Amino acid sequence: MYITEQITDKSYSDIQKLYQLSFGSYHNLEFIELKYDTIKFGLKNIGILAKSKNQELAAYYGVFPIVLNYESEDYLIAQSGDTMTAPNHRKKGLFTKLAKQTYALSKSKGIKLVFGFPNENSYPGFERKLNWKFNGFMQRFTFKVKAIPFCELTSKFSTLYPIYKKFVKNRVKKYQISLEQIDFDSFNYSLVKGLIKKDRNFFKYKLNKDNTYVVSIENIQILIKANTHLFIGEVSKIEAKQVKLLIKCVKKLAYRLACSKVIFTLSTNHWLYGLLAENHKSTKSLPTGFYLIENTFEIKEIQFSNADYDTF
Repeated sequence: MYITEQITDKSYSDIQKLYQLSFGSYHNLEFIELKYDTIKFGLKNIGILAKSKNQELAAYYGVFPIVLNYESEDYLIAQSGDTMTAPNHRKKGLFTKLAKQTYALSKSKGIKLVFGFPNENSYPGFERKLNWKFNGFMQRFTFKVKAIPFCELTSKFSTLYPIYKKFVKNRVKKYQISLEQIDFDSFNYSLVKGLIKKDRNFFKYKLNKDNTYVVSIENIQILIKANTHLFIGEVSKIEAKQVKLLIKCVKKLAYRLACSKVIFTLSTNHWLYGLLAENHKSTKSLPTGFYLIENTFEIKEIQFSNADYDTF
């Protein structure tokens, strides 16, 4: 028997422990507090925690509220994230139970849609047990750079991370721009009907994370994250003739930040995907899935970029 409850700010220490129990990973409380601080989008703490009858931490399922701009209207939606089950409580149906409770909670709070990018282990559960609908796969473009792989080494040797964090902060100064300097309109241009709204709240939320910056190079604004590789979260609108310049710029930045790879991850309906695909091959990444609380949207019309992952 399990007791379930909606999380509050006081639950973050339990989530911290579940990270360790489920994945063997440690995250400090500040990291969790910042990740769960989605109140700027309208809601926070939309998730269900399960404990055994003797108060042993068992599992958690939650979603992160965000704003979708669809046909020029804003809607409150959420991304599925942080699915965790402690080893002693697996194969007991907690994933499905907590997900359904979270979706009911989401509906009661006015959330219209839940989306996510499940890995191969969780995909079957989302599809068969939770009735998710899928619309293809995200695509990854990888560009190699001849750089000393300091960035990659930090993922293998965690003691290097504080040093690398300072290194990035110093090396990115030349290109970094402030929140006030971001051209939000250029990030919200779309050839399809729907995208995660890239407004001040969105960037403020993302820039709270380590090694995450908005840079401006050759008048192109780029949301980046240097963590294992140089990940390109989103790019301000460019024309087809500027694609070579964009790639040149991000490679130059990767070299400066000691990253041996630059990675773009995009849905196939993203405006930049078509421009990159003209001369570069992509590889299949995670599937794009949806739980429709309301049938308001055509899922094929919603585009995504790496910045839309809760892990970015």
